[in-house]
Amino acid sequence: MDDQLKKNTVERLLPCIAGKRPVPFDLVTCCVSRACNRAGLDNWEWEMALGVACAMYKGYCARHPLEKQRRKHKMGLDETNTSRDYLYGRLLAVAERIERVALSVAEEKRPTNAERLMQRFADLPYATWPQLYKAIQPYRQRLQQSRGGFIRNMDKLMDEITNAFNPEEFMKPDRLSGEFLLGYHCQRQAFRNAKESETTEKTQGENE
Repeated sequence: MDDQLKKNTVERLLPCIAGKRPVPFDLVTCCVSRACNRAGLDNWEWEMALGVACAMYKGYCARHPLEKQRRKHKMGLDETNTSRDYLYGRLLAVAERIERVALSVAEEKRPTNAERLMQRFADLPYATWPQLYKAIQPYRQRLQQSRGGFIRNMDKLMDEITNAFNPEEFMKPDRLSGEFLLGYHCQRQAFRNAKESETTEKTQGENE
């Protein structure tokens, strides 16, 4: 972002912060698009872009210009949220998790299919999901013997998320809103929290 654009953006944001008004929707859309397009971004840059996009979208929803469309999202994973966009985001996170674990076990370092296809998934979720699901099958099979429990848990979670969709909503060709990033981000964070908790319990057990 050049200096003039940065200055103009700050000038537009300050009144929103001071007056507790909604952030301009074009800025929210810009942040969401940047987070969806990971090409050319280092991992730390993309993680920052994802966090900013989620915060901007959540803030916009909480202060929507139309009161009837205002909505507050939970800070963490909301398993009661059955919004099409939120659920699609969670599915993307599960697909990424399965492949990431398989790559880690094989000591391979490269982007997952979920990471590579994120922009396409945001634009065409219903058409892209079968492609992603097919792509993770070799990784599921690879982990069946060494991480059978993990795969069973991931399969169960995918079934739960898929069953939470309204079938008509699931098949809609519409592109996803920024809410899908919230579902994706929160599901990823839930995976991280579970892993950290498991590591802590294991360490405590070894020290007892």
